[in-house]
Amino acid sequence: MILEQCPHCGVRHVQTTQRFVDNLDARTGATIWSLERCQNETCCRLVLVQMTSRGEIQQIFPFAAYELDAKAIPAPIVDDFREAGLCLGAGCYKASLVMSRRVLQRCLADQGCAQNKLVDAINYALQNNVLRKAFHPLAEEIRQYGNLGAHPDDDQLSNANRESAQHVLEFARLLIHEFYEVPASAALLKKKRQPT
Repeated sequence: MILEQCPHCGVRHVQTTQRFVDNLDARTGATIWSLERCQNETCCRLVLVQMTSRGEIQQIFPFAAYELDAKAIPAPIVDDFREAGLCLGAGCYKASLVMSRRVLQRCLADQGCAQNKLVDAINYALQNNVLRKAFHPLAEEIRQYGNLGAHPDDDQLSNANRESAQHVLEFARLLIHEFYEVPASAALLKKKRQPT
């Protein structure tokens, strides 16, 4: 099995080896529990995986830690991103989608896009070169999926699932990388090039 992220060491797309599977009720569509071992040589810790009989992951224990490098990123964004990850791990997909949307809104506000409505902030960011054109679809995905969790009058529960919450959180991660980590890395490289 390949896990999206090891909850212990944080290695992404980590290969695991299966230790034990309870598949006695697989024919009935019941939950299957699998004990996996992370194959990262510096980790090798156990992960408990809950899945459907079709092999779709429902939850992972312990919950994965969604940490960011707090030196380059404002604390409220780090906190909201971590909470979106915790909600995802706990199976609270609508909550994860809403928190990912919140990450986007905080990022844009921190970049000077202070519009009240997120759709207006995204458009302002695009028109004023705060948001690259290539990242516009990601921002729209985060906004639209976040709305699924935030607005009960437009409830499309079938779309608020693990896969969509995971993708939206990854989109938020890419935007954080674009807004904060790339400029911080560029500044560090520039500083190293300057003679002392």
